[in-house]
Amino acid sequence: MNSSTINELNHSFMEQAWLLLKAKKDAPNYRKATGPKKCGNCKAWDSSKTDDPMTGYCEWYDFMCRADHTCDAWVGKK
Repeated sequence: MNSSTINELNHSFMEQAWLLLKAKKDAPNYRKATGPKKCGNCKAWDSSKTDDPMTGYCEWYDFMCRADHTCDAWVGKK
C-alpha cells in the first residue's frame, strides 16, 4: 500500500469513528440501563443489522448500540 491509500483509509476510519461518537452524543443521556427500559426492547432497536444479540442499530440516532443500555428517548415496542 502506498501512503496515499493509507491516508485515505485513515480518513475513512476517522470519519466513521466521528459519526459513531456524534450519534452517541446525540442520543439523549445514552447510558447503561438500570431498569426495564433498555435499547433491546425499544421501538428504535433493530437487531437485524448485526449477528451479536447484545448489539443492535438505533434507527432514531443512527448508531450501533448495546441491548443493555438506554437513553431518554426510549419508547416501548407495541
